Amino acid sequence: MDINNFQGKLGQNPRPVIVDLWTPWCGPCKMIKPTLEKLAPEYDGRVDFWQINADDNPDLLRSLGIFGIPTLVAYRDGREVARYTGVKPAGTYKALFEALASGGSPSPAGLTSADRFMRFGGGWVVIGIGITFHTHWLLFLIGAVLLFSAIYDRCPIWKAFTGWFRGLVQRA
Repeated sequence: MDINNFQGKLGQNPRPVIVDLWTPWCGPCKMIKPTLEKLAPEYDGRVDFWQINADDNPDLLRSLGIFGIPTLVAYRDGREVARYTGVKPAGTYKALFEALASGGSPSPAGLTSADRFMRFGGGWVVIGIGITFHTHWLLFLIGAVLLFSAIYDRCPIWKAFTGWFRGLVQRA
């Protein structure tokens, strides 16, 4: 399927669509497949679920800016409203289907508590090593980036900046 066929099919679809881009050899794709195939019939008639084999459609992936699989892309009225790459908890997929079915906005796939804890702890460890051994300022910078990566999605200043930047890019 090329991008024109995909967008045409998407534009004619009256319901929200979740597109699963996968490959048969992908381990993470196999992990999420049962969850998605269980949710699809549950939301049948309210949300359409399309599965596209990435190996068979490399040009489509390139056109959509897909760089990793599995990737789920959610569309409403032909416009992308959410994109999840990698394996997420089953509740995240359920929330995506539910948000699309109810007309709400899907929330971004956030970090798990374990991811947040590891990034936050790792940041402090790297900063601690920098202080202990009086090493290069680069360790402090790396530690600060790790700390920020644990909380960036909850930072109102970051949200305001990225929203402003996205608006700038879309106007250009």
